[in-house]
Order: sequence, then structure tokens, then C-alpha cells
Amino acid sequence: MGDHISQDRDPVSITPHPAPRTPHVSVWLRSLAPLLFSCAALILTFVGLFEWDVPLTRFVRSLYPPPGSEPNPWLIQFSNIGDRLGKGESLVILSLALLAVGYGLKHPQWKDAGWQSLIAHGLAALSANILKHAIGRPRPKFMHAGNLELSPVSGSGWDSFPSGHAAAAVAVATLLAIRFPRVRWPILAAAVAIAASRVIRGSHYLTDVAGGTALGCIMGMVAAYSWREWRPSIGMAVCRMTPFFVATLAFVWTIVHLPSEAWPFQQLVWGGLLLTLAGLVGHVLWRVRWSRCPAWLSGSLARGLVGLGIGMTTGSLFVTTAVLLVCVAHWLDGLSGQGESMAESHGGLRTAMTEGLFVAATLLVLVASYALKGIVPM
Repeated sequence: MGDHISQDRDPVSITPHPAPRTPHVSVWLRSLAPLLFSCAALILTFVGLFEWDVPLTRFVRSLYPPPGSEPNPWLIQFSNIGDRLGKGESLVILSLALLAVGYGLKHPQWKDAGWQSLIAHGLAALSANILKHAIGRPRPKFMHAGNLELSPVSGSGWDSFPSGHAAAAVAVATLLAIRFPRVRWPILAAAVAIAASRVIRGSHYLTDVAGGTALGCIMGMVAAYSWREWRPSIGMAVCRMTPFFVATLAFVWTIVHLPSEAWPFQQLVWGGLLLTLAGLVGHVLWRVRWSRCPAWLSGSLARGLVGLGIGMTTGSLFVTTAVLLVCVAHWLDGLSGQGESMAESHGGLRTAMTEGLFVAATLLVLVASYALKGIVPM
């Protein structure tokens, strides 16, 4: 089945583009370097998020009224919907519906999506349950002093990491996002909402959900492509998901830390603002292919400067380091020939609109980074 699926996969192949004739070791290191930098950034992200597991859990608990009081209907409804949609039964029904459409209307794309989503769900559920009981982290309801306690193979209640709901939902969503790229963002947004509901419900810590999300993304990628390509599938999953995890770290850091006058907060904030604006200017000049644009300026470098600048506006050296690793991985990926080539892009109204949206979104993120600082008291 894997060979048949590989013929109908996403038009963007995960097989690296042919590289110039260079020594094998050099080519291998060039393709491996982005993965190594992404893994380093991912590790830093989990270390940074782990610090907020207990404070965030206590904050979520404070949102719910004492027993006997009127519950918050929005929180209850959100957590209940996420719980129901993330259950295995709901995801299996979704896969069966895809298969029914695929076989009934003879749509190979829907049929493959149905079978592959079942495989992605199975892989995510199996690996998540193995890790749950092998690690043995207690659920938030057993949190007392806030100390990390592990008790492998201890049964119910000691199966918090990783989140099974998040792993299964993200695995299926990743697969469907690859098979139906035009609606990938709504699909992924729904999976992220399901994952977030596990924290709001009080069933998991933040890193439990992050771990389940990472596991689901990897399993979704593995199920989407030929089994013979499982190694590059995992590498692509890590490289693609790491920027979103680092962005989550930057967001959490921003909303829980108040502005400070101490070094290096102000220096990083103002330096990040200038670097972001410089990266925006460079990206626009590169995109419109200005005649005086320097040869060393590339789209991956310009976007890397924008990302690094936004990371610096958090005022944290730790977050800035994680963002820097992601930016370096993105830049190296561009050098290896796996990034998009703007030399083949078309100008005109569409390019102008795309650049306008990119600049507007970046400026909006900059404004949000200032407005949201310290809004969550933890």
C-alpha cells in the first residue's frame, strides 16, 4: 500500500533536490544540519515550557469556580467539545466518512486519505500509550506540591505525558493537511484547539500537550508517505513543526513576563524591533527583485532576520537562542536547495498582495508582543 500511496502524494516531494557534485559527506552534513538545529531548538522549547507546567495548571484551576457555584459555560463547553472530538471514536468515524466518500464517489484522494488517517491515528495512539505508561507522569489532578514525580507502569492517573488526544488529533490533521492542502490551516487549527482544550480541561500539563502534538505530527508525516521514506518523513516533520513550537514558547513567555528595565530586556526589545524592520525591508527588496539587491540576500535570510527580531522582542535570551536556532535551520535549508526559489516566482498584483499581508502580519505581531506582555498573572 505504501508504494501506491507514494505515487499520489503531495506534489512537493520530501526527497531532497539533486545537489551539485560535492563530496558525499558534505552533502550529508548540509542536509542533516537543518534537522540538528531544529532538534536543538525543540529541546530548548520543551525545557522552557516545562517551567510553566505547574503555574499554568494552577491558573487554569483558578478560572473554575468552587464546587457548588455556577460553572463558566464557555470553558466547560470548549473543554467538552475538545474532549469529544479528540476521542478515538470520533477520529475513526471521520476516517470512515472519508472512505465512504472515496469508494462511493470513486475519489482516490479521499480513499487514500481515509486509509492513511486510520494508519496515522493507530500509530499515534499506539506510540502515545506506550510512552504514557513507560514514563508514568501523574495527571494534574494528582499535583500537590508541584514536584515532578514519575512512576512508570503505575496504571490510571499516571499516564499524563504525552497527551493521547493531542497526538491522535494532530496525527489525523497532519495527514489531512497534506492530502487536502487548500484547507490545511482550518484543519490544523481545529487540531490545535483540541490539544489546547486538554490544558483548559485540566487533564494535562502544557508539555503533555506539546509532546502529544509533536508525536502526532511525526506519525502523520510517516503515514502520509511511502514507508521506505520514514526517515526523511520524520526529519521533515521535525523541521516543519519546530517553528510553531518555538512561537508557542515565545507567546507563553510574553504573556507571563512583565516588562523590565533590567539588562538585557530593553536591549533585546529595541534590537529586535530594528532587526525585524531590516528583515522586512530586505524581504520586500528580494521579493520584487530590485536591481541593486545584494547577491547574498535571500528570502530565507530575510525571513530569518524577521523571525529572530520578533524573538528578541520577548526580551529573553533563552527564547532568542531558541528562535536563532530555528532561523539558522531555515537558512541552511534554503542553502541546501530545499527552500522555494523566488527566481521562478511571478510578480504582479498577487505578489504585491502577498507581501502586503506578510508585512501587515509582522507589524501586527510586533504590536501584540508589546500589548500582551504580562497579561496572564502567574
